[in-house]
Amino acid sequence: MTKIHKTIVLRKEFYRLWFEFYKMSLHSLDPKIHRRLDSSLKIYYQWGDVKNSHFDDWWKKYEDLFEEESVRVLNKDDSIEFDNHIVLQIPVNQSVSDLLKNVRIVLNREHKLKNTRKKNKSISTSKFSLTEGSEPKLSVLKDVLYVYRDVYLKHPKLKGKNFREKVYEFYGTNFKKRTSIPPTIYLGSNTKQESQRVNRNLRRWIDWGKKIQLNVLNGEFPGKY
Repeated sequence: MTKIHKTIVLRKEFYRLWFEFYKMSLHSLDPKIHRRLDSSLKIYYQWGDVKNSHFDDWWKKYEDLFEEESVRVLNKDDSIEFDNHIVLQIPVNQSVSDLLKNVRIVLNREHKLKNTRKKNKSISTSKFSLTEGSEPKLSVLKDVLYVYRDVYLKHPKLKGKNFREKVYEFYGTNFKKRTSIPPTIYLGSNTKQESQRVNRNLRRWIDWGKKIQLNVLNGEFPGKY
């Protein structure tokens, strides 16, 4: 039987955020979210008890759900998947250094060719993977989660300056999450224009938080936001 090597292709923190967005929904009192939860349970049944779990404990049990197939040795009975794969025949009677050099040449050439062709749809080999084609910034996703979950959902009626100050208060008392206010929402001066810029970015993050939460309930992270 062919041995398949698997790996986690993205930083663990991406999956932590996915977990936190879903857990947030499980604790939500929003009727709109509750209507979506029933269908989401069919997607996330393999995740176990997310609602009552801390991520690090949960990850030890379920990280295999996010593992991607990386490299495998084929035998004559194996099926070959050509999409998003390069199949090589490598002689084993040469030195490892020479083989690595030749493989690197082939890989570089194939990557260049792939970039000039129409992109094939990515085929994931994990049970759960991030949205195809998305390259989300980890720091942005974290800040969106914090502002949306830890400030907005707790103080949904606050607006403008009052909301902004509540966000600053959160960052000032949660150093384990972030040691400073993100530049995007940092008030550089007391001008009206600067206040409007920061308030606009905060509203954008709230909108993103809402969209990502709904995307997660549909089994997608982060999805389009």
